[in-house]
Amino acid sequence: MTKEENLKFEFNNWLHDLAPWELFFTGTFSWEASNEACQRAWKRFMTKNMPDVTWFMVTEKNKQRPGYHIHALMHGTETYRRKTIWNRWYKRYGINKLVPIKSRKNVEEYTTKHCVHYLTKGIGWYDVEINNSDLWHKASKSGKKT
Repeated sequence: MTKEENLKFEFNNWLHDLAPWELFFTGTFSWEASNEACQRAWKRFMTKNMPDVTWFMVTEKNKQRPGYHIHALMHGTETYRRKTIWNRWYKRYGINKLVPIKSRKNVEEYTTKHCVHYLTKGIGWYDVEINNSDLWHKASKSGKKT
Protein backbone atom coordinates (compact mmCIF):
# COMPACT_ATOMS: atom_id res chain seq x y z
CA MET A 1 0.00 0.00 0.00
CA THR A 2 1.39 3.43 -0.92
CA LYS A 3 1.61 6.20 1.64
CA GLU A 4 -1.36 7.98 0.04
CA GLU A 5 -3.45 4.77 -0.06
CA ASN A 6 -2.65 4.14 3.59
CA LEU A 7 -3.62 7.70 4.49
CA LYS A 8 -6.95 7.29 2.64
CA PHE A 9 -7.57 3.98 4.42
CA GLU A 10 -6.82 5.39 7.88
CA PHE A 11 -8.79 8.59 7.31
CA ASN A 12 -11.76 6.67 5.94
CA ASN A 13 -11.83 4.36 8.98
CA TRP A 14 -11.68 7.34 11.34
CA LEU A 15 -14.51 9.09 9.49
CA HIS A 16 -16.63 5.94 9.42
CA ASP A 17 -16.23 5.38 13.17
CA LEU A 18 -16.98 9.01 14.00
CA ALA A 19 -20.76 8.92 13.42
CA PRO A 20 -23.54 7.05 11.62
CA TRP A 21 -23.86 9.71 8.92
CA GLU A 22 -27.39 10.41 7.62
CA LEU A 23 -27.20 13.24 5.11
CA PHE A 24 -24.70 14.24 2.44
CA PHE A 25 -24.49 17.94 1.58
CA THR A 26 -22.86 19.76 -1.31
CA GLY A 27 -22.97 23.55 -1.11
CA THR A 28 -21.89 26.00 -3.77
CA PHE A 29 -21.62 29.77 -3.72
CA SER A 30 -23.06 32.33 -6.12
CA TRP A 31 -19.68 34.11 -6.00
CA GLU A 32 -16.09 32.90 -6.20
CA ALA A 33 -15.73 32.00 -2.55
CA SER A 34 -12.23 31.55 -1.18
CA ASN A 35 -11.35 28.50 0.88
CA GLU A 36 -11.51 30.60 4.05
CA ALA A 37 -14.87 32.12 3.05
CA CYS A 38 -16.28 28.60 2.54
CA GLN A 39 -15.20 27.58 6.01
CA ARG A 40 -16.66 30.69 7.65
CA ALA A 41 -19.93 30.40 5.72
CA TRP A 42 -20.35 26.73 6.66
CA LYS A 43 -19.74 27.31 10.37
CA ARG A 44 -22.02 30.36 10.42
CA PHE A 45 -24.76 28.46 8.59
CA MET A 46 -24.60 25.43 10.85
CA THR A 47 -24.45 27.49 14.05
CA LYS A 48 -27.52 29.48 13.00
CA ASN A 49 -29.61 26.76 11.36
CA MET A 50 -28.56 23.35 12.73
CA PRO A 51 -26.60 23.97 15.95
CA ASP A 52 -27.17 20.49 17.41
CA VAL A 53 -26.13 18.54 14.31
CA THR A 54 -22.81 16.70 14.22
CA TRP A 55 -20.98 17.35 10.97
CA PHE A 56 -17.85 16.72 8.98
CA MET A 57 -17.02 19.09 6.13
CA VAL A 58 -14.38 19.37 3.46
CA THR A 59 -13.78 22.15 0.95
CA GLU A 60 -12.99 21.42 -2.67
CA LYS A 61 -11.58 23.71 -5.33
CA ASN A 62 -14.08 24.37 -8.12
CA LYS A 63 -13.19 22.71 -11.41
CA GLN A 64 -14.94 25.09 -13.82
CA ARG A 65 -14.28 28.45 -12.15
CA PRO A 66 -12.21 30.04 -9.40
CA GLY A 67 -13.24 29.45 -5.80
CA TYR A 68 -14.31 26.56 -3.60
CA HIS A 69 -17.41 24.63 -2.61
CA ILE A 70 -18.29 22.35 0.33
CA HIS A 71 -19.09 18.69 0.88
CA ALA A 72 -20.37 17.61 4.28
CA LEU A 73 -21.68 14.61 6.17
CA MET A 74 -24.29 15.17 8.88
CA HIS A 75 -25.67 13.21 11.82
CA GLY A 76 -28.58 14.14 14.11
CA THR A 77 -30.73 15.66 11.37
CA GLU A 78 -34.01 13.86 12.04
CA THR A 79 -35.77 17.00 13.39
CA TYR A 80 -34.91 19.09 10.32
CA ARG A 81 -36.74 19.32 7.01
CA ARG A 82 -34.33 19.00 4.09
CA LYS A 83 -36.37 21.42 1.95
CA THR A 84 -36.15 24.11 4.64
CA ILE A 85 -32.38 23.70 4.98
CA TRP A 86 -31.97 23.68 1.19
CA ASN A 87 -33.94 26.96 0.90
CA ARG A 88 -31.98 28.66 3.67
CA TRP A 89 -28.63 27.82 2.05
CA TYR A 90 -29.90 28.75 -1.42
CA LYS A 91 -31.17 32.18 -0.34
CA ARG A 92 -27.89 33.06 1.38
CA TYR A 93 -25.18 31.29 -0.62
CA GLY A 94 -26.29 29.45 -3.75
CA ILE A 95 -27.18 26.06 -5.15
CA ASN A 96 -26.86 23.05 -2.88
CA LYS A 97 -27.80 19.42 -2.62
CA LEU A 98 -28.88 17.70 0.59
CA VAL A 99 -29.65 14.00 0.24
CA PRO A 100 -30.04 10.97 2.49
CA ILE A 101 -26.99 8.74 2.41
CA LYS A 102 -27.61 5.48 0.57
CA SER A 103 -24.04 4.20 0.86
CA ARG A 104 -21.93 5.40 3.77
CA LYS A 105 -18.92 3.75 2.18
CA ASN A 106 -19.28 5.79 -1.02
CA VAL A 107 -19.73 9.20 0.62
CA GLU A 108 -17.01 8.54 3.18
CA GLU A 109 -14.58 7.55 0.45
CA TYR A 110 -15.55 10.61 -1.60
CA THR A 111 -14.98 13.06 1.25
CA THR A 112 -11.84 11.23 2.36
CA LYS A 113 -10.40 11.65 -1.14
CA HIS A 114 -10.63 15.43 -0.73
CA CYS A 115 -9.12 15.32 2.76
CA VAL A 116 -6.13 13.33 1.58
CA HIS A 117 -5.73 15.76 -1.31
CA TYR A 118 -5.56 18.56 1.24
CA LEU A 119 -3.12 16.67 3.47
CA THR A 120 -0.80 15.76 0.59
CA LYS A 121 -1.13 18.83 -1.66
CA GLY A 122 -2.30 21.60 0.67
CA ILE A 123 -5.45 22.39 -1.35
CA GLY A 124 -8.73 22.54 0.57
CA TRP A 125 -9.64 22.14 4.21
CA TYR A 126 -11.62 19.83 6.47
CA ASP A 127 -13.22 20.23 9.87
CA VAL A 128 -15.52 18.35 12.21
CA GLU A 129 -17.90 19.30 14.99
CA ILE A 130 -19.43 16.74 17.34
CA ASN A 131 -22.67 17.99 18.90
CA ASN A 132 -23.89 14.68 20.29
CA SER A 133 -22.63 13.71 23.73
CA ASP A 134 -22.88 9.97 22.98
CA LEU A 135 -20.63 10.37 19.93
CA TRP A 136 -18.24 12.58 21.89
CA HIS A 137 -17.87 10.04 24.71
CA LYS A 138 -17.45 7.20 22.20
CA ALA A 139 -14.68 9.15 20.41
CA SER A 140 -13.02 10.04 23.73
CA LYS A 141 -12.99 6.44 24.94
CA SER A 142 -11.45 5.16 21.72
CA GLY A 143 -8.76 7.86 21.72
CA LYS A 144 -10.25 9.60 18.71
CA LYS A 145 -11.14 12.85 20.41
CA THR A 146 -11.40 15.65 17.87
